[in-house]
Amino acid sequence: MMNQYKKLVNDSLILAIGSFGSKLITFFLVGFYTYYLTTAEYGMADLLLNSINLALPIVSLSISEGVLRFTLDSNQQQEKEKLLHTALKINSWGIGMIGVILLGSYFLIGSGGLSSEIWLFSFCLLVLQSFQLILMQYIKGMGKLKVYAANGILLSLLTLLFGFLLFRRMQDKLTAYFCSLALANGLSLIFLLGNASLRTWPTKANCLNKDQTRQLIKYSLPLIPNSAMWWVLTTSSRFIMTFFLGVASNGMYAAASKVPNLLSVVGSIFLQAWQLSAVENHRKKNASVFAQRVFNYYSTLLIVFSSCILLFLDPLASILLSKDFYYAKAYIPLLLISNFFSCISGFFGTTYIVVKKTHGVLTTSLVGAGINLIASWLLIPFIGINGASLASALGFFVIFYLRKRQTRQLTKSQLSTKRMNGQVILLLLQIGLLYWSPVTKGATVLLQVLLLIFMGLIGIVYQPVRKE
Repeated sequence: MMNQYKKLVNDSLILAIGSFGSKLITFFLVGFYTYYLTTAEYGMADLLLNSINLALPIVSLSISEGVLRFTLDSNQQQEKEKLLHTALKINSWGIGMIGVILLGSYFLIGSGGLSSEIWLFSFCLLVLQSFQLILMQYIKGMGKLKVYAANGILLSLLTLLFGFLLFRRMQDKLTAYFCSLALANGLSLIFLLGNASLRTWPTKANCLNKDQTRQLIKYSLPLIPNSAMWWVLTTSSRFIMTFFLGVASNGMYAAASKVPNLLSVVGSIFLQAWQLSAVENHRKKNASVFAQRVFNYYSTLLIVFSSCILLFLDPLASILLSKDFYYAKAYIPLLLISNFFSCISGFFGTTYIVVKKTHGVLTTSLVGAGINLIASWLLIPFIGINGASLASALGFFVIFYLRKRQTRQLTKSQLSTKRMNGQVILLLLQIGLLYWSPVTKGATVLLQVLLLIFMGLIGIVYQPVRKE
């Protein structure tokens, strides 16, 4: 049993080195971007990037997720390479179709006020990232986690380098922004291809295996609308906010999101490693005990990390946000709650991937996205930017609740969340102190420290695990 934990920890550490290295650079890029871009320009850049993220699963049919799952199942190198070739071919079809649609739209309705260069670099970024996702999941499924992690650092360094060069040389800063991203992603794709260790390259003879195509599409198809629903949960409120409050408000919201994204980085690092371990161990006798213990430690890690961010909120905002964006820190606490339940939902979502029943991922995301949309339309006009944060938190909480209920029927493992519920209550008390503190600043800090200690103690002392 210890080997299970050892492998999970080792995988997490490798991914952590890559992710923290890359994300550390990315977070400092926030200050760099907010220095050169106005709030309106930064808001527009954020909307365009999120639109690309929405298009990615549609273009590729979410094939990258299927590549990871079926690569883990296969024991033969030749079959794995055929799987990759098939996925790349499917993705090429999607790129061709979306290219025709975008070209027609450009000539019919115009550029929407953006330069042709921005449109070109945005499309290049979409193409590069679609192939990049497939290769990243393939490499991860092959167990080359060091290559996977190194690519994250390389991509961030290249983004920083090209950003530094182009922002100083190009007059149109928005064009410089997307040009730097396209160049960095292009070199990252070359790095991934060089490390995929392919014995054969895609040809007519080895592309588009019919059985693999059927398996990939059947598995991945429900994940396309799920990705759209996830986009609704994380991004739609930004468009609603822009409609009611103006594009500058989205710039503030986007800047505020960078600090809570620290929590998402921690969560995503672990979930990537957990997905590999969950697939490998789900048929073993102690699978439910293993899952429960891992969940206990994972939720405690997220809670304690969230509490630390709140405790050091002022200095973090000073470092990561420039002067014009500093007051965006008021929107961070509720965004932390949203990101927390997003990470927890992801943990429960792994169960659907393990048993290859991905339709459950779609149905739960659909309900959560609906809640988010309704809440955004109701709350943003009345309480402003924090309405978007609260709507997002409600949507992710509903997804967590539904997935917890559904996954009980898919596996024998029924995860207990009693301890996590107590920790969340303490975290909400800490947020309440930040917004409506009845005491002095020094006393508020002391109370926050005490709450942080209690959250950690609950995780250490209370460990409800059933015996099998």
